[in-house]
This record gives sequence, C-alpha cells and structure tokens, in this order.
Amino acid sequence: MKANAGQIRKMWFGFFGIWLILVSGLLDFWISSPGLKQWFQVELLVHKKRQEIAEIEAKTEGFKQVAHQLENNPIAQEREIRKVLGYLGEQEIVFEFTR
Repeated sequence: MKANAGQIRKMWFGFFGIWLILVSGLLDFWISSPGLKQWFQVELLVHKKRQEIAEIEAKTEGFKQVAHQLENNPIAQEREIRKVLGYLGEQEIVFEFTR
C-alpha cells in the first residue's frame, strides 16, 4: 500500500509540474498555451490603451474649449473665419508680389 501511495504522490507532483510549465508559458513557442507570458503581454497592451485613451480625452477637452470659444467669443470667430476662408478686415490690404 505504501508503494502505491508513493507512486500516486510522484504522479501528482509530475502532474502539477507539467501544469506549472504550461501555465508559465515557457512552451508557448511549441504549444499555444495561455501562460504568464501572455498575461504580461495583455497587461502591457491594456496599459498602452489606457494611455491612448487619456491622450484622446485630453485632445477632446481641448476641442471642447475651442468649440466653446467659437460659439461665444466673436474675436475667436473672426480669427477662425479669416484663417479658414481667407477674409480680410476693414483696414487690411493684401500685397501680392508675382513676377
């Protein structure tokens, strides 16, 4: 009976050893086992995506401020109209130098 218990114990240790190797991701090159290596890659990807989201939120906030200025500030409206449409003010003159 003790011989069987020793064999069973070795079998369980072997099973857990194989399981730990698979979980570790060391055999990922030969076996597509989900392991700690993939978990770290996913964590890195999540961190990058969160940074991208923060950058996009900051840009969105800037666009909201510009939109608010264009809605409420006539000077900002005039500046944008001049920039986009090329309009001139009442006292402005354009010189064109061509050959």
